[in-house]
Amino acid sequence: MSRAHAEVDVLIIGAGVVGTAIACRLGLLDATVAVIDRRHDVAEETSKSNSGITAAGWSLPAGGLEARLVCASSPRWEDICGRLGVPFRRCGTVVVARTRQEADKIPELVRNAEANGVDARALTAEQVVRAAPHATAQSAGGIEIPAEGVVDSIRLAISYGELAALNGVRFFFGEPLLDAINAGQQIVEVRTPGTVLRPRFVVNAAGLGADEVSGILGGEDFQITARRGEFLLMDREFGRRVPRILSMMPTERSHGIMVIPTAHGTCLLGPTADDIDNKSDRSTSRGVLQRILRECRTLMPEIDERYVIKSYAGLRPHSDPTYRIEPSATMRNLIQVAGIRSTGVSASPGIADYVLMLLQEAGLAAPPKTTAHHSLDGAPPLPGTPDRKQTAGMPFGRTVVCPCEKVTAEQIHRAMSSALPARSISGIAKRTHATWGSCQGAACLPGVAFIAARYLGGQPWQVPYGEPDSTLGVDGARHA
Repeated sequence: MSRAHAEVDVLIIGAGVVGTAIACRLGLLDATVAVIDRRHDVAEETSKSNSGITAAGWSLPAGGLEARLVCASSPRWEDICGRLGVPFRRCGTVVVARTRQEADKIPELVRNAEANGVDARALTAEQVVRAAPHATAQSAGGIEIPAEGVVDSIRLAISYGELAALNGVRFFFGEPLLDAINAGQQIVEVRTPGTVLRPRFVVNAAGLGADEVSGILGGEDFQITARRGEFLLMDREFGRRVPRILSMMPTERSHGIMVIPTAHGTCLLGPTADDIDNKSDRSTSRGVLQRILRECRTLMPEIDERYVIKSYAGLRPHSDPTYRIEPSATMRNLIQVAGIRSTGVSASPGIADYVLMLLQEAGLAAPPKTTAHHSLDGAPPLPGTPDRKQTAGMPFGRTVVCPCEKVTAEQIHRAMSSALPARSISGIAKRTHATWGSCQGAACLPGVAFIAARYLGGQPWQVPYGEPDSTLGVDGARHA
């Protein structure tokens, strides 16, 4: 099979929220940029199943790179999400100390927050309930962090990618890295099944696969392992009772299980943090999910499991060191962006700026693009709100296809024809939330598939659910 050939200034490997944020930032420059990813769409792995919290950096080691990038990103969310049409709420977090021993750690954590420039306030048990009326009245105190918020992290990655594409960044999906040709300490050629790219610089933002990518490119030898986090999703009726994030006291391992309002009105319970060997094991277990309910009820006793819509698990990368954003010591034109365990979303704007600085220090000289787009026009409305636009000549544009999420035919058409269009049922869901409501697609899947087939060809039952080899089948069920 013949391959397409292209020369690019910067090649980014990985189209998760970090890779697309970097692409979005580089798209503002007069430079040729390309992104490759082995999956069929953006945000198909770690970025597809995280908590959506925009951390403020209050608990991170003071002065470290992770804290600096998270803290630099935190004040920017209203502007970024406003320009990209991404749902965001700065709802704040209340950290609940459940024992006297946990409460003893409050002064130290507040001092750490202050060292990172984050506003944090120690609370008594009575103040915890005033700050978060849904929280338990049986706490030993807590901490309030007003700057934290929640974002639609999948829509964020997609919008980063769409703006990048509008500014000329090329995306190559279904193109896993196969091999590379090096000359001395320089990567001169990168090959995928369908493309040969000759980059001046390469950014490894491959998430769970960053260790394998580094090895292929001739970079450092390190290991990425998977940390699985299981979640329960609660519907909007319950979500209305959760105005703020409730968190356990952090440990060296994680922030523990949380009660998290989402940016579109539902609620998440979780995540767990279990290290596993299999980087593709997203299974859930009833025992773990019951543990999530028990732990969350120590934060919010009035949790009713009848409001659970679904359970799912996400995987986040873990490595030692955990935050590797640096030039490669072995390849002069390689920037490693690896081991971004829990703050990929929260730090994504800061990471993008930092990677640009590293590229410039390595020799990338590209002035700002005078014709660059800085926002997405006609960004889709928030999930759960009807779309009042209607495309000329599209008589069913305002027809509601997904009643749970109030997604119209027009929104699905726009998802299929954007600068970075959906190419599957999953891709439509990520862009519109169709099939992701209380009925999980029971009511709307035929209509979604019918519209998708108009763009992708074939019959509605042949539309891929996710990757190209996964279809719905004539029975409407998902088939691999």
